[in-house]
Amino acid sequence: MVIYPMSIATVELLRVESPSIVPCHRDNPDLNNCIIKAVEDLRPLLATGELGEGYRSPPLEPLYLDNIELGRGRQFEAVFSEMVVKGGNFTGKYFMKLNILLLDIQGRGNMRGYCENAKALVKIRGVRVPMPDGLEYVRFTRLPLKINIDVFKLHLDNLFNGDRILGDVGNTIINDNQDLYLSEIIPGLERGLSKKFLDIANMMMANTTFDEMFPM
Repeated sequence: MVIYPMSIATVELLRVESPSIVPCHRDNPDLNNCIIKAVEDLRPLLATGELGEGYRSPPLEPLYLDNIELGRGRQFEAVFSEMVVKGGNFTGKYFMKLNILLLDIQGRGNMRGYCENAKALVKIRGVRVPMPDGLEYVRFTRLPLKINIDVFKLHLDNLFNGDRILGDVGNTIINDNQDLYLSEIIPGLERGLSKKFLDIANMMMANTTFDEMFPM
């Protein structure tokens, strides 16, 4: 899944010592665009986590996600766990109860799937935190994102207690009617990815001061 930072209210992902991250001077008259460009330059490096000396970031390729709760109410309930995401493809475990076209589809087991043309609108907010050493550090507090996915396909093993024929029918119905359930899946993905990326951003900036990110 590709994430595009489209609008950033407060982004501080910059440090002088790292050749891969260009600092933005705080008196820059075009500070917002400087920050956005720095993040865009950084984005391709997040796949490997090799961001330069002084930074720690787990690789995002593959991306590991767990306990993504999806759906609301009695019409749709699902949990995706042990997910491994590589590019637009993913594998993992699932539990699902879905009522679609008057058919009750239930199952628990392994899953695999892929998505195409997935984009996200990402914002990140942080605060300056004074420390006993007299320096100020940045801690990120929120990372809301909105996801848009054009194509989302699933194959769920063990639907209807492993009945092969009913399982094939269930998978076909699910994939032929993605618009009926994708709106229920996306909010859960947004919550899971938001928490994951917020943790990573704070890990990256754990030892970086505000003055290092935004020099005078």
